[in-house]
Amino acid sequence: MPYLTRHTLAGASLLCCATASQALEITAGDYEPLPPGMGALILYAQHSESSDFYRNGHKVSDDFKLKTDVALLRYIQSVPLSPTASFEPQFILPYGRLKAGGDARALGQTTGTGDLILGAPVKWTLDTAHKDVFSLGPYLYLPTGSYERNDPLNLGENRWRLLLQAAYIHHFNADWALDTAADVSWFGRNTDAGPDGVTLKQKPRYEYQAYLRYHLSPGTHLAFGGGYVDGGKTRLDNVDQDDALGTQYIRFSATHMLTQTVQVQAVLGKDLEVEQGFKEKARLNLRLTKLF
Repeated sequence: MPYLTRHTLAGASLLCCATASQALEITAGDYEPLPPGMGALILYAQHSESSDFYRNGHKVSDDFKLKTDVALLRYIQSVPLSPTASFEPQFILPYGRLKAGGDARALGQTTGTGDLILGAPVKWTLDTAHKDVFSLGPYLYLPTGSYERNDPLNLGENRWRLLLQAAYIHHFNADWALDTAADVSWFGRNTDAGPDGVTLKQKPRYEYQAYLRYHLSPGTHLAFGGGYVDGGKTRLDNVDQDDALGTQYIRFSATHMLTQTVQVQAVLGKDLEVEQGFKEKARLNLRLTKLF
């Protein structure tokens, strides 16, 4: 299949990096403020599988396989600013493995660290009937991850990235809430992309998310929702790749407090529609949180 080997594989090597490291998805309840002065140590385990690959909204292969296994270590510290505002500086360090198969087997596999992410969101508890929450925060991606230009798959992006995320939680009552978030990413240049070491540029990438959350009890909640990713068109060696994103996905999550300081969470999901790249047929995220 010459189209797959020459064009799709080249584009896929760029999109694999995005699959592993670009998303900063929220889950329902993430933006509820931590108690003043409290810290949270969080461990994530994420697994996803893809077999369909799309180019400009058209499926070019149903055997373009990619398995992604990523672990993330995250630490958050709550710093009170006022009775209704808190600052929550944090870091996220990914480590993972990407493995391609089927028509994508020429991409091979890789294991390594992703780019270190430093975040600085501020959260405000609003004077509404049920204490809605608004948050705004920048996240800086440092080019520290594993990267080798001759490898089709990489966990690191070899470039700086700034993401600005805003979130709003509307509490309908004690049992129901709507968590929403929107973010935009700006990318630095990767001046060592591909075997020839050319320059990769990328336009801003946008993501929108919304989740309806129901509390079964004070320590347990379920949520359902999804998101949409747009933009992110790239230029490689000043050649437009015509690869603007357009991905819709769904998620279902269950979160439970095992003790007063230990929380577990499971998230199931999949892609509904993809304009460019791999379409996830299944995703499982597990999370363990320790509060102290």
